[in-house]
This record gives sequence, structure tokens and C-alpha cells, in this order.
Amino acid sequence: MDYLIIPLMTASLAWFIAWLFIKALFMPWSQGLEKQITALKIESILPKEMIGSQIETVLPFIDAQLDHFFKAKLSEKMPIISMFIGDKTVAQLKTVFIDELKLLFPDLAQKFVQNAKDDFANNLQHKWKPILAPALLRATRKYRILAFIIGLCWGFLILTITKQF
Repeated sequence: MDYLIIPLMTASLAWFIAWLFIKALFMPWSQGLEKQITALKIESILPKEMIGSQIETVLPFIDAQLDHFFKAKLSEKMPIISMFIGDKTVAQLKTVFIDELKLLFPDLAQKFVQNAKDDFANNLQHKWKPILAPALLRATRKYRILAFIIGLCWGFLILTITKQF
């Protein structure tokens, strides 16, 4: 029975190291994950060219929303102005708004993502750690078990090499 102590110790140590690695990501003194998040360049993930091409996919939705706004909501909110706006004016206004959105959207999207990244980094310990730490532990369970098995095999290998088996 004493021959199982070394393999179980190495297996437990391997499992503990894998578990500690996940826990260390969220330690306030290490700021490991927080440093990685703040160093992340948004431009590498979300380049302006990609954002510009993505707006083309939502243009039909924007067009429909602008149409609904000019024809329905504007007449509710400002009935006097809606009397002077016809279909031709609505079409011109939609064109102007869509052109302006195409210019603004890349910068707006990058600002939004940058603010989300900063918020994530600033609130990592208080807001996100209770959510992410258990999820990471569940996601890495198989790797921790694998680390345990490798540690167990390593322990048996040590016993075999030292002939204490």
C-alpha cells in the first residue's frame, strides 16, 4: 500500500497545479488576466475595414427602421413636421442618414468595443470572476483529470526507476 503514496502524491500535485493555474488567473495580486485584457488591441480583433463591410449586412434593417421612424413615429411625435415630409423627402433623408451611419459606424463600433473591454478589465474581480472562474473550472475539468492521470503515471514511473515498487 505504501507503493501508492508516491503516485498519488504526484497525481494530486499535477491536479493541484492545473487547478491553481485557473485560480491564479483571477488573483488580484497577479493581475494575469487583467494585464492580458488591457494589452489586447481592439484594432487587431475588429479592424475598421471589417466593420465597414459588416454595416452592409445590416443596411436593410436600418433602412426599414428609418422608414418606420419617418412614416410612423415622426408623425406621432411631431405631427406638424410630418405634414411637410413626403415620400421623396423620406427617401432623401434615409439616404443622408445611411451615408452618415456608414461614416460613423466604424468609429462607433470600435469605441463601443473598447469601452466594453475596459469595463471588463476594470470589473474583472468583482463582476466577472464569480461568473468566469466556475465556468473555466468546469471547462478545464478534463485537463485537470488528465493532469492527475499523467501525475499518477509519473509517480509509477518514479517508483519503477527507483525500484521501490
